[in-house]
Amino acid sequence: MRGGIAVVGAGGFVGARLLEMAVLDGRADIVPVIRSYKSVARNANLGVPHRLGDAMRQESLERALEGCDAVVNLTTGDPSDILRTTENVYAAAVAAGARVLVHLSSATVYGQIERPDLPDDAPPRRDHWMPYARQKGLAEDFLRRRMADGRLAIVVLRPGLIWGPGSPWVLGPASELVRGAAYLVGDGSGICNLMYVDDLVRSIHAAIARPVTGFYNVADDERPTWRAFYGALAAGLGADMSAVHRVPSDRYRPRLHDHLDSVRSLRAYRWLKDRLSLETRAALKLSLADLRRRDETDAGSARTSPVVTRTFWDLQTTWCPLPTSLFRATFGHQNRTSLSSGIGASLAWLRFIGVDERAR
Repeated sequence: MRGGIAVVGAGGFVGARLLEMAVLDGRADIVPVIRSYKSVARNANLGVPHRLGDAMRQESLERALEGCDAVVNLTTGDPSDILRTTENVYAAAVAAGARVLVHLSSATVYGQIERPDLPDDAPPRRDHWMPYARQKGLAEDFLRRRMADGRLAIVVLRPGLIWGPGSPWVLGPASELVRGAAYLVGDGSGICNLMYVDDLVRSIHAAIARPVTGFYNVADDERPTWRAFYGALAAGLGADMSAVHRVPSDRYRPRLHDHLDSVRSLRAYRWLKDRLSLETRAALKLSLADLRRRDETDAGSARTSPVVTRTFWDLQTTWCPLPTSLFRATFGHQNRTSLSSGIGASLAWLRFIGVDERAR
């Protein structure tokens, strides 16, 4: 289909919503590309044909992108695969004769947003503690080097936290509020840089329609504090905000799960994991789960004690909003979702899946 929009990683949260919105709008130009047929399950009800294409294998992708005019890279997975999949998506897009590649990066490449005038083309932090952020940064560096050759337009979008119905950034906080395990860092006055999924989809389409090579930050117009975001969810779920735990904001205090996560990010860990028997892996998983429970219980009740992660601590100690004026000046204003309407849609989904215990 010449003129089609290939969506690599269509089985994920953003890709599935992009496909769903296209079908609801009567569009027939979306070509969902997935690694295996199990990824069809999320949108099987839409009845849209999917193509198989493995982002770890360039030749597999080339066949899947055949005839497509635009390629959207929404691949997810192990952080160690991010650079390689980005290289393969780019090469396959060029081989397929596409005119534009839209690559979804992340604002996490900056770490904590420390200045309100941060340039959109600012290089990612090389010393970021998070493997995901470092690898996203390396993928950006690769695409930055390819932008000058003009073989196709490359648009890199850096969203804040992608939220809405189905998002882990909604489900996680909501579940913790209901369980009494939610926490705020300090007084919760850090900036919550959100990007509503439907508006992100519109931003992707705007970049495809009139591509201008470069890097662009994208985020919601409204930037609530974390206290306001949690408060809006709590009000809709009947949770008590006074029961939300407070965590010191002076410095992050690592716990056992941080050390375990560091080990999991090592290549040696993945090499060993691939060579262990299923039974051995299961036994190790049970042992690690027991260690986690003990670690959390040491801090208080296993049910209500918050499990503070460095990711959430960093996010909640971000003090500046993500600047997005360059995107609006280049592609127009694509945000149509207010914070209150996004919260309403998210709460409706949470009730549907049973998170709101009052509805049971």
